[in-house]
Amino acid sequence: MRLRKLVAAAVPLPALLCLSLAPAAQADPLVTMAAGAAPLAQSARIGDVGADQQIPAALSLKLHNQQALGQFLSDVQNPASPEYHRFLTPAQFNAAFGPTQAEVNQAVSFLKQNGASGIEVSGNRQAINFTGSAAQLESAFHTRIGNYRDQVTGREFFANDAAPSLPASVSSVVGAVVGLDNHAVKKHSTAQAAPHVVKAVTPPILKSAYGTSGLSATGAGVNVGFVEFDGYRKSDITSYDSKYGLKAGSVSTVSVSGANYDSSPGEGETEVDLDIEVVHALAAPANDYVYEAPNTNAGELAMYQKIASDAKVKVVSISWGSCEAAEGSSAANSVNSALASGTAEGISYFAAAGDDGTTDCARQTGSDARAVDFPASSPNVSGVGGTQLSVTSSNGYSSEKAWNDGSNGAGGGGISTVFTAPSWQSKQSTTKRKVPDVAGDAAMGSAYTIVSGGTTGNVWGTSGAAPLWAGFATLQNQVHGGGLGNLNPTFYSIGNGSSYATGFHDVTTGNNSLNGTTGFTAGPGYDQVTGWGSFKGTGLSGLIG
Repeated sequence: MRLRKLVAAAVPLPALLCLSLAPAAQADPLVTMAAGAAPLAQSARIGDVGADQQIPAALSLKLHNQQALGQFLSDVQNPASPEYHRFLTPAQFNAAFGPTQAEVNQAVSFLKQNGASGIEVSGNRQAINFTGSAAQLESAFHTRIGNYRDQVTGREFFANDAAPSLPASVSSVVGAVVGLDNHAVKKHSTAQAAPHVVKAVTPPILKSAYGTSGLSATGAGVNVGFVEFDGYRKSDITSYDSKYGLKAGSVSTVSVSGANYDSSPGEGETEVDLDIEVVHALAAPANDYVYEAPNTNAGELAMYQKIASDAKVKVVSISWGSCEAAEGSSAANSVNSALASGTAEGISYFAAAGDDGTTDCARQTGSDARAVDFPASSPNVSGVGGTQLSVTSSNGYSSEKAWNDGSNGAGGGGISTVFTAPSWQSKQSTTKRKVPDVAGDAAMGSAYTIVSGGTTGNVWGTSGAAPLWAGFATLQNQVHGGGLGNLNPTFYSIGNGSSYATGFHDVTTGNNSLNGTTGFTAGPGYDQVTGWGSFKGTGLSGLIG
């Protein structure tokens, strides 16, 4: 029990006697972090985690002035506001909204007192990564950590049996404890060899069909970031560039929390290659920063915090995620704070909406209930759905329909259970955030030709659509001479206005029904299959302020 320190003073003896007889100071009361409960539905506990098992975790610290931050994020994308495109530096963001150094010190002190090791504070002070034994974490956060088996998929994982609790003094600065479970391993979209290709897409086809060949911009001078949980071989990227005569900028790996998979890429290698090469298809001269992190919730949080605090890139392509139920609201909101930091600094994020139609949890938990993918569901991210692209004999745009290859995947879409509808989505008649926002080629019949593992092949999935949009945004960064931040308010303003047909291909046929679950149907204007549709390069470029 912690007693208040007495300050020396000339106090009469009777007063001291009264102090000695007073009740002892109350211990710092515990506050339960209700959102930190692990997603244990359909799972059975099969035993305790070993007391000595080392578990990486993180504390996500609270931002200040949340209402003012929301207003700034609105104003910075409002052409009528004096704040329009007056993006912040990380230092300015920290000063206005970030945790103070004293709050960081308070959280670090708590971790040290509880035996944590490897304590690392993010550059913007918003997150603290650390490692502790299961016994240390159970003691620090007043919960038990057990081994579980998902009764549907059979996958085994560890998780906290109950929501963590923190002393009130610490919970006043900590928004979430991230990493007490490893239930949500980030999945990449399909990115597998396409067996039924009608016409594979290559850089010349993409530039012609999506109308970027008429732009003078090449992406030169723009820095692009990639969120990855696996590695790549530079020789594959070089081979792709050489195959199509692309003059590329630099490609660098940024290690997060010690991760670097490039010496021995795993099964996600094709995913990483696809991300980089599709951006190269439209904007090869840009400089690439490939962020690689441990595939954990703590690693994910560290990655997004590092992207924001590094302030190196202005466009980010994301093809890895989790269904919201597997991610958990605590982890999702923690990452969303990092994304808000990035958008305030002028970063544009594009994330694959997933390849499981409206049943985004199907591959992670075996559930066919309606669900959407995170981080595509974040209001600070442009969620990208899938289409099947058809081109003319001269590679011009012919048509698109919603991507749905049945058991081989369909474009993700639906309604978030975590995030409320942002103001720019108010005309879509919902209280919760809808996804996707936009769409691009993702189907087997119009698969992407890439080089991976030394072999040229064709792959598909919204993992191709997200970097396609990131490539377009890279060109726009060059056109406008700097970062553009969250482009969703612009997209929705155009979509709801008279210039819609100038900027977008409206995809009006197809659906994303999958796994026996009725999904959504594409139609005129916005829909939860393809959003506003795909971009018309020169047309949309002229509408972005």
